[in-house]
Amino acid sequence: MKITKLLLTAVVAMVVLSGCSEQKEVKTVETPSAAETAPVASQPVKNLLDNTSGDIEAYESSDVNAVVQARPSIMVIPGDQILKDCGCISTEKANGREFIIRDYKGFLLKNNEIKQVISFIQNEFNDSEFPLNDFEQTLKQLDTQEAFDMADGLEKDARTMLSSMARPDIILEFTYEKGKPSLLGHNYNASKSTSYTLRAIDAYSSKVVAAINGNDISGASIKEAMQQDIKRNINKFQGDIQKYFNDILTRGRDVTVRVVVESGSGIALSDESIEGDTYTDWIIDYMKANTVKGAHTMVRNTDYELAFTNCRIKLLNDDGTQYGVYDWARDLQKDLRRNLGLKCANKAQGLGEVLIAIQGLRTN
Repeated sequence: MKITKLLLTAVVAMVVLSGCSEQKEVKTVETPSAAETAPVASQPVKNLLDNTSGDIEAYESSDVNAVVQARPSIMVIPGDQILKDCGCISTEKANGREFIIRDYKGFLLKNNEIKQVISFIQNEFNDSEFPLNDFEQTLKQLDTQEAFDMADGLEKDARTMLSSMARPDIILEFTYEKGKPSLLGHNYNASKSTSYTLRAIDAYSSKVVAAINGNDISGASIKEAMQQDIKRNINKFQGDIQKYFNDILTRGRDVTVRVVVESGSGIALSDESIEGDTYTDWIIDYMKANTVKGAHTMVRNTDYELAFTNCRIKLLNDDGTQYGVYDWARDLQKDLRRNLGLKCANKAQGLGEVLIAIQGLRTN
């Protein structure tokens, strides 16, 4: 019995020693270089399909992360004072109205230093994993689609067009205080100081939701002074934006809603609909039922227009997918057709605006 145990112990010892010997051999291999030990992500990609599963069914069946879906997208643009400093802003009159003309393309050609500050701001948000809409690339897309080919050049402001193309949730408007040294760099030195403002504006409601005010800052260059001050304040700034957006996620997005009657339609909103209520009463009931906790304020009620402000609409569907202003307007348009037999069109142009035009009764 003892002999058997001794033999068994010897066999186990040999196996263990063999394993140790193998490990020892591995350790004697020459230490790999830094390039060889770099993370896989930093290695050149040889094939775009490397490390992809292609399992779209598993992806589609996985839960939707509502917070990730609703994280605000950002676009950084130069403010009007910077455009003025570059000679890239003007006003024109047409049909008794005054329009501001913003030449963003001209700005990109004239002011490389402030372009670098804007890029710095973008990188700060990119590092914090905010979705970004690049200002310069969006302008190129506008050119590609000939979006600046407007009647008389005045139908839409350039900033509105940028928002409509990129559809950011938050616009970061970067500008400086009037009267301070020019940001073009020709009259700035380290002994001088300047002031700037970075404002986060809700692209849908035009509300300022967060701001950094850099007062009397100085540095080796205007670019360095700006970047250092932004770096010091960026965490709170981003936190204020996220806090605002969390509130929207809970209470809904703030939009305006208008329902108008086109001339020649033969309809007044005070007329009785096929459901028995007046068109006005039906629309008001719809607003109560399809806003978050019935949040809306009626500001105009005539035979030919109903207007509401402070209307809160949800951002997400029940399954966590996104639900936007266009979706809400389309649902209203469908219900007006289906329930009241009205012919209507969505004529909204702004991101935070719903404008439904009633054109008459449907004939089919």
